[in-house]
Amino acid sequence: MTRVLIIQTPVKVVKRLFCDILRNMIIGIDLGGTKILTALADSKGRMISSVQVDTQAALGPEKVIANIIKSISLVAKQAGIPLSRVSRVGIGAPGPILGRAIIVSPPNLPGWVNVNIKSILHRKLKKKIYVENDANAAALGELLFGAGKGFRNLVYITLSTGIGGGIIIKGKPYTGSIGTAGEVGHMVIDQKGPKCGCGNRGCLEALASGPAIAKMAGRKNALEAELAARRGNKRAQKAINTAAKYIGIGIANINNILNPDIFVIGGGVSNMGRLLLDPVKSWARKYSMEASRKSLIIVPAKLKGNAGVMGAIAVCLKGDE
Repeated sequence: MTRVLIIQTPVKVVKRLFCDILRNMIIGIDLGGTKILTALADSKGRMISSVQVDTQAALGPEKVIANIIKSISLVAKQAGIPLSRVSRVGIGAPGPILGRAIIVSPPNLPGWVNVNIKSILHRKLKKKIYVENDANAAALGELLFGAGKGFRNLVYITLSTGIGGGIIIKGKPYTGSIGTAGEVGHMVIDQKGPKCGCGNRGCLEALASGPAIAKMAGRKNALEAELAARRGNKRAQKAINTAAKYIGIGIANINNILNPDIFVIGGGVSNMGRLLLDPVKSWARKYSMEASRKSLIIVPAKLKGNAGVMGAIAVCLKGDE
C-alpha cells in the first residue's frame, strides 16, 4: 500500500508568507508622451491591476509627476491594496537616462531638462525607485516575461514612429558609460540618405521607421502601406522590402558586434508580421558573418502593448541584483 505523507504548514507560517508577498508588491510605470500606463504586480511580477492616465506633457514636469503619483494611487485603490504594501516602483521613461535617475531632454516631454525623477519620486513616495530607459525596460520585460524568456543576452528593437532599442547582456541592461547605449535607430546605414531627426543623414530611423515606410509607399502611414502591399500594390511592397533590407543590415551589424542569443522585434510596425520580418531575417542573415549567422535568432515580441509597463516591473525585480 502506498503511503502518502501530508505536511501541514502551520497557519502562522502561511499568514507570514502571505503578508510578505503583500508587503512586496511592485508598481511599474510606462511613461509616454501622451499616456502613463501604470500596473500593480505581485512579488513575482504577475500583474494584478492597471490604469492609464493622460500624461499632459505640454503642462511640464511638475504636472506630469503629479499625474504619475495619481496613477499610482489609482492602481492601488483599484486592487484594494494600501500603498504601504508596495515596496518598489519602477519607471520606464524616454531617454536618454543618466545614472538610471536623470531624464535628460526627451523630445516628447517638453521642459524635462535634467530632471532627477528617481530622487523626486523617492522623496514623495518613500519607496525604492528604479528608473530605466523605456526601450531598455521593454527589453528586460521581454527577457523575463516574453519572447526572450530563457535567454541571457538579448537585443530588443522597437519599430514605430521612431526606431529604438535595448541591449541585455548577462541578464542586465547595458546602458554604456553615460546611459545612452542602445540607440540602434541612429546607426548610419546610408550616409547619403534622408536627414534624420537627430541631425545626421541615413540613420536607420530615417530609412525604415513607420513614417519612412509610409513616405516610400506614398501612403499616410505604415498601416496604409501594409494594407496596400497585401492588396498587391507594387510601390507599397517595394517600400516594405526596402525598409526590411535596411533593418536587416542594422541587425547584421549588431549581430557581428555583439552576437546576442536572440533579437526581439517589437513596436507597431512589427505588427506587419511575416510581410516585414521574413525579408528582415533574410537580409540579416545575408550580411551577418558566417559564424554569427548560424546562431542568429530573430523573433517578434510577445508583450505587445504591455511591453513598457511589464518592462518597468522587470526593472524592479532586477533592480537589487
